[in-house]
Amino acid sequence: MNIIKTVISTIRRMGREIFYLGWTLAGTGLVLITLSSTTLHRGLLISAAGLGLHLFGTVLDHIDNERE
Repeated sequence: MNIIKTVISTIRRMGREIFYLGWTLAGTGLVLITLSSTTLHRGLLISAAGLGLHLFGTVLDHIDNERE
């Protein structure tokens, strides 16, 4: 049961992080719509990788906070 609470709180934390990143994600989207072809593809990959790394760091931070 404790693991379920941890997973749910981690998902909530990730949701808050996406909410906090709203303007950053909107700005990224605005730039991406001006790109085309290979540059667009690379921009999407870089943006997705950056978001993934940020959310991974958020999960690690949340787990560390839960242990304290």
